[in-house]
Amino acid sequence: MRDTRGVVHDAASTGFGAEASRYQSARPRYHPDLVERFVDQFAAGQIIEIGAGTGKFTSQLVAAGISPVAVEPVESMRAILAADHPDLDVRPGTAEAIPAEDNSFDTIVVAQSFHWFDYEAALDEIERVVRPGGHLVTVWNVKAGDSDWYQRYMEIIDRYADDTPRHADMRWRRAIDNDARFETVDDWHIDNSQAMDREDVVSRALSTSFSRPAERYEGDRCERPPRGADRRRHSTPLPLPG
Repeated sequence: MRDTRGVVHDAASTGFGAEASRYQSARPRYHPDLVERFVDQFAAGQIIEIGAGTGKFTSQLVAAGISPVAVEPVESMRAILAADHPDLDVRPGTAEAIPAEDNSFDTIVVAQSFHWFDYEAALDEIERVVRPGGHLVTVWNVKAGDSDWYQRYMEIIDRYADDTPRHADMRWRRAIDNDARFETVDDWHIDNSQAMDREDVVSRALSTSFSRPAERYEGDRCERPPRGADRRRHSTPLPLPG
């Protein structure tokens, strides 16, 4: 039997483990056009989602009539996902040790989590599990903004990041692009504005993996965000195994 334990980054297991409920409530939904595009182009056959978290993307797939296998290593996040979707096949596991047989899925989707992976080991596993001609789809909500308060907000957040893996460092993307077994077949973006009040902004900050209890942020201040000032962009690089 395959070892499906894998390794979970300390920041993810500790931060998300303690703040799974906050993550579920604070993190945004994905743009419905993105979900529709995924379903139209990549939902044929068997689908597995790796690093499914609390099921932010999973839930939207289920609402669209898709039932992926969902894999999540952090127990508290997986518990929320399983409770919300009791009929879904939810499995413990990691990208480096995917709990699936060889060549068993047509699409592997990773929403908001590829940056946590051990890239080389994960891509080996993805290549093992995906069927010939199948797809690896990465999906992202990316924070964006140019207002003064937003820049100050990000300065505060960045202060606590240390060397935590993040989407913004793009190491995850370079790892995929540099792997000759994969080629990019699509790269699509859409703006996804989200209105946020002060409580929303605080909750979003505390849902970050490297965040700490609110008292750690004492003394950090930024202007009150105007409604609708936070914008997020979805990005879906879609490499195809060669």
